[in-house]
Amino acid sequence: MSYRRSFSKTISVHYSGRVPYPASQSGGSVPYSGTAHEDVTVNIDVDTNPFDKSIDGCNNTINLLTGTVVATEAAQIASIDKNAKKVANTIVDGFFKTIRSDISQQIMELSSKVEATLVHLYSMAKRCVEKQRQMETDYNRITSRYLKIFTDLNNELENRIFELDKPAFVFKKGSDNQSIRASGNDLVATVAVFGSEGGELQAKISASIAKKRALDTINKANIFLLKQKRLNTTITRSMLNENIAATLYSPVCFIETNNDEGQTGKAIYKQEFLPQTNQQAIIEEFQNQPWSEILKERKDKIQRYFNAEVSHHFTSADPYANRVKENMIKMFDFNSIKVLI
Repeated sequence: MSYRRSFSKTISVHYSGRVPYPASQSGGSVPYSGTAHEDVTVNIDVDTNPFDKSIDGCNNTINLLTGTVVATEAAQIASIDKNAKKVANTIVDGFFKTIRSDISQQIMELSSKVEATLVHLYSMAKRCVEKQRQMETDYNRITSRYLKIFTDLNNELENRIFELDKPAFVFKKGSDNQSIRASGNDLVATVAVFGSEGGELQAKISASIAKKRALDTINKANIFLLKQKRLNTTITRSMLNENIAATLYSPVCFIETNNDEGQTGKAIYKQEFLPQTNQQAIIEEFQNQPWSEILKERKDKIQRYFNAEVSHHFTSADPYANRVKENMIKMFDFNSIKVLI
């Protein structure tokens, strides 16, 4: 982004001399001297367009490299996942084939035993049915014979008792007819049926209400216990096992971007659990911090870690992968990286 700087300064110039004048009585000259002041302003225009274009080109190259790395990593993860699924499917298929074969053999053995047992049970059931039919025939024949004997005895005994107490039996028959006429009409039957049905319906309604209230009580108790369990779990997960005074640290991301119009944007990204703070104050703190070179010890550690990660992610002999690997190593330059100490 081009800019202009103006510098202003006041310049002082000293002057002196003599001025002659014509003679009246005698000629002569008069000296003069003094200092003149002049304000001078210098405007300097600085053109930063070439520098801005080089920064944009570097940013595009880095974005392209980032996309390449992400695509390569995604392809490798997909390949690993695919091969892992193949191995897992092979192991699972072999296991189930073995189990299926073993179960099939056991089923064949048990089927032969069951068929033999069923044949034996069928023969025994057939013999039991024959014995049952024979016993039923014998029982019916004996029962019919004794029933005929006891029926004849009862009829003869009833006739003899009726003849001995005939007046009493006649009176009893008349009184029974009168009681049946009084209580054996339709109204008595209606009252009895309505009382029985009404009592049964009332009992069912009362039982249904009691069951509904019990079900509502059980549901409320389940909801209360579930909420209490969730609350206890949340409290347990949120509490620390130690009760000490300490300082907790959380990462904060500061990003500075430049758009196509040359405008600079600054933003702060932090965790949600952190309290609300003045983002502008944090941005000013970042800008006021002194940026310096990375220490040699840290450079060595980061370099070893970077080399290990690159070697781990680019293990194939593919020319494209080798080219990407070489470009990543070339672009990893500590001289262009500044850190806060």
